[in-house]
Amino acid sequence: MSVKTIQAMVYKYLEKIGLSAQGYSCHKLRHTAATLMYQHGGVDVRVLKDVLGHENLGTTEIYTHLSSEQMKNAAESNPLAKINKKKTGN
Repeated sequence: MSVKTIQAMVYKYLEKIGLSAQGYSCHKLRHTAATLMYQHGGVDVRVLKDVLGHENLGTTEIYTHLSSEQMKNAAESNPLAKINKKKTGN
């Protein structure tokens, strides 16, 4: 299958389910799939690089930054993160 054939199929089914006007694209679906493989599937970033056909690991590392940002946000949203440690006088 060619890239254009796959894109046409994706757009056809996005339209069929009513999502064609909501900004979805083949690239966003590819990005989402890669992010899910990395974050929830435990796929190593070097394997993900090959799956996506990237030549440079730095391009693939975009997906790892998403995970790091999500982890930071989760840690900051923890109520215990806002508690200051009491200083002990020695």
